[in-house]
Amino acid sequence: MNRQHKYNPPPPFKWYYGIFFVPIYVLMSLPLPVLYVLSDLFCWLARDIIRYRKKVILTNLQHSFPEKSDAERHAIMHRYYRNMIDVFIETFKALTISKKELMNRVRMKDIDVIFDLFKEGRSVVLMLGHCGNWEWGGYSYTYHSAEQTNTLYHPLSNPFFEWLTYVIRSRCGVHMIPMQNTLRTLLAYKDRITLTAFVSDQSPPPESAYWTTFLNQDTGFFTGAEKIAQKFNHAVVYAGIEHDKRGDYVICFKLLSKEPKQEKEFAITQRFADMLEEEIKATPELWLWSHRRWKTKKPTGI
Repeated sequence: MNRQHKYNPPPPFKWYYGIFFVPIYVLMSLPLPVLYVLSDLFCWLARDIIRYRKKVILTNLQHSFPEKSDAERHAIMHRYYRNMIDVFIETFKALTISKKELMNRVRMKDIDVIFDLFKEGRSVVLMLGHCGNWEWGGYSYTYHSAEQTNTLYHPLSNPFFEWLTYVIRSRCGVHMIPMQNTLRTLLAYKDRITLTAFVSDQSPPPESAYWTTFLNQDTGFFTGAEKIAQKFNHAVVYAGIEHDKRGDYVICFKLLSKEPKQEKEFAITQRFADMLEEEIKATPELWLWSHRRWKTKKPTGI
């Protein structure tokens, strides 16, 4: 069945995309153990030669973990570089990885939290952060569920990577919704049971954000997931990601709110922030430290 909606047409293909796509596809056809050798090389280049966003990473770690020593923060940074490059390569590996291998590498813990809601006829808003391989988590989930899986995304400025991202996610059964089309697309699906994933730890415009203390800093959070859940009365579930071993992940599901319309304003967003903070503190190297998460400051008077 074609689950694509007319509001979200695929990006147009240009013939010259093949110049870039074919080498990527051939490289990603190599087995993961070989790709991890390349990952180690790229990790060394990014960390020690290019020093990719090293200042941003260390500044974020210093502000988030002031109680840790410099040596402890540097150790987290070194582990983070490895995870970052692994996730980058694993994301492209989704072009060729088999369904069987992906399901073996990404295990689902307490997925019945979602399936029980589906049995009750409830759609689900899934909230997660940029931890571990969130892309693989979404792809693997679609192989377990017969219900439509949506993910929101910001359209990319590079048209080739916009097209390639669509190809990868669509191959695994994920339905992509541009953020500007969120409301009207979900309205079109209001009579269908769906799961819609919100990666909810990005930096929102400061004036419209919900502000709270997160990792020892004033931090703004998007409130879109909470508002969508309340508008449509979709249950809200948190997805945490654990790293079992290299290339293997565990996705852990926890109920955030079954009746979002009965929740106080921002209660769901705050609960998400608390769960995400707990997850980051447990395995800090899995979060996206190279992102300028705190580039915007809390406006005066909020």
